[in-house]
Amino acid sequence: MRGKGLPALTLLLLLAGSGLAQEAGGDFIRAHRPEPLPASLAKALDGLETARLTKHMAYLSDPRREGRGLGTRGLEATVRYLEGQLKAAGLAPLGASYRQPVPMREVRPVGGSIALRLGSESFTFRAGREAILPALAPGTLAGPLVFVGFGIQEPALGHDDYRGLDVRGKVVVFLEGCPTGEDWRKPDLIEKYDSPRRADRYDARLALLEKLGARAAIALEEGLERRIAAGKEPALPYFLAARDKPAPGAPPLGRVALAAGLRERLTTRAEGRGTLTVQGRVRAIRGFNVLGRLEGTDPKLRQEAILLGAHMDHLGMPGGVLHPGADDNASGVSALLEIARSLAARPHRPRRTLLFAFWTGEEEGKFGSNHFTRHPRWPLADTKAYLNLDMIGHPWTPAELRALVVEAKAPKGFLEGLDPAHFAEPGPSSAHRDLGPILAQAGRGTGMSLHLDWTDGKHGGSDYRAFARLNLPFVRFFGSYFPDYHRPGDTLDQLDPEQVKRMARLVLTTAWLLADR
Repeated sequence: MRGKGLPALTLLLLLAGSGLAQEAGGDFIRAHRPEPLPASLAKALDGLETARLTKHMAYLSDPRREGRGLGTRGLEATVRYLEGQLKAAGLAPLGASYRQPVPMREVRPVGGSIALRLGSESFTFRAGREAILPALAPGTLAGPLVFVGFGIQEPALGHDDYRGLDVRGKVVVFLEGCPTGEDWRKPDLIEKYDSPRRADRYDARLALLEKLGARAAIALEEGLERRIAAGKEPALPYFLAARDKPAPGAPPLGRVALAAGLRERLTTRAEGRGTLTVQGRVRAIRGFNVLGRLEGTDPKLRQEAILLGAHMDHLGMPGGVLHPGADDNASGVSALLEIARSLAARPHRPRRTLLFAFWTGEEEGKFGSNHFTRHPRWPLADTKAYLNLDMIGHPWTPAELRALVVEAKAPKGFLEGLDPAHFAEPGPSSAHRDLGPILAQAGRGTGMSLHLDWTDGKHGGSDYRAFARLNLPFVRFFGSYFPDYHRPGDTLDQLDPEQVKRMARLVLTTAWLLADR
């Protein structure tokens, strides 16, 4: 359901009359020094405490939290901690309890296979030997198969493996990596299609296949059989929503070793049939979202709300190795707790209600936020915007900022005297351009220069995706990627608490301005 935006005339007056018109260069907003904000908002900003942020992050990333994996005692302890913090801060529960149950299923794979038939030839890949099975409920998925080369669509390079091809309802097979040639060695393309983080190198392809309506995807990988034999690709438990019909999302991905015989049979757009069979033990588990509420001050507008959210879960201990998830996403959760506490301590609050959501199951499939949008505890029609905090503990580096300025064509002089620590790149909904002047005011009010990274968000990698698909206004707040993303090295000592505080200030200001307009 689409949220209401500012009328066009109001938006033009804001831009022209408030000094917030974006300078030449479009979506780059330079903050030279903090501009005045409403007194009540300024006091709420002053109430944010670095020591409290650090304490929360230390608790959440402590080894005793077991990486906050689904179904662990560590994640249950996290839920209790968040409940206690919201209650102590004076927030009301959203509903009868702070907890919203989110039913899920855990699948422990015990066998299965991926079979590809091309013409008269068949190739079978066994789980635990030559194949990594997709995250599916036990059973069989089959459909017409089509091979699409690398499965890449890059209009800027004139490359489209799907040109003239309908893959809707099909099992799509593609090669890992990307084409050869100097054009494909650019860092952004390597990160997108050939990342050293194997778990991330297929994200762009799967997002595209979701748009194209593919039923399943199979990646062909060199050396997969050796990695499986060496124990580098263990068959780990995975999680599914507790319902038979899957939620909209990227197609399930299987991975198989690229055998010589198969390579010889593959030609562009070769067709056949693919069958994916999963065997596994299933158990029901129950997770929880944690939800709190600060009522607005206007008797009429308090029926409307701004929702702020951050996912509390992380990867747990895959293969027995702790993944603390300090940045992902103890940083966002801690900022959200501190924002809620500081606002609750003020006698003067915005006119609209503020809702605070700590989501479960983001890493495994955005389960918590998807469940909330299907079973909202606040009317979605009265939810005027959603703000998402995820991985906000690392500032941009000078090199990253210089690269962005060149790529996005920043106005001349944008970098002059700019400290990267005072820069952020929020991602507002491209369907709701009225968010631009709000973010500009928030940036200038907190001394943060910005680049607005407009996005439709419907295939995004965090919980804002569920709200984007309902066409609700949203903004994603994110810091900078870092080498230990989704690795055991994502620890507290790698975080910059002052960066978390700067991002918390930006988010709090944005929420206040949206809730008080």
